Amino acid sequence: MRLVIPSALILILCAAAAPASAVGFDFGIAAGAQFNGDISDLDLNTDDGFSLGLELMFEIPIVKLGVGYEYGFPRDTDGLVSDIEYHLVYGIGRVHFLGPVYVMARVGYADVSAEVPDLKESNSAVSWSAGFGVKISKFKLEAMYSDFDIEVSQAGGSVPYTNYSARLIYSF
Repeated sequence: MRLVIPSALILILCAAAAPASAVGFDFGIAAGAQFNGDISDLDLNTDDGFSLGLELMFEIPIVKLGVGYEYGFPRDTDGLVSDIEYHLVYGIGRVHFLGPVYVMARVGYADVSAEVPDLKESNSAVSWSAGFGVKISKFKLEAMYSDFDIEVSQAGGSVPYTNYSARLIYSF
């Protein structure tokens, strides 16, 4: 996983250097807030949290496709697990259907870490999100539902982590 994050950032930068005449694109910085986090298998609720990210979107007729990176700042739970944070690399698609209003979906891979008493655990996760947004000038405002399927080696399986979030994206 340690190579996934730098590789994704290199991919985003290389794609940004592609000739603009080939495909229209925009580069964005995202700031988000996560609400109502839930780790149902462990009966835990997470505190509200924040994230920062980068996106590179390519304009293709009818749909916009892109790649992105998001860092979820550490947050605690109402139990023994604390400092849950993640690094997420994802592919994203947006379909505009009513002027500035659109639906979006993203699929990604994350490195999720948390502190459990006497142990700092780091695990991989597959993630997907779905939601809607509105574009206003150079800004996008999105609301989405996200699901992380976290592989936990000590549990011998996966643990689902879900949350609702809102993001504000500024496009250059």
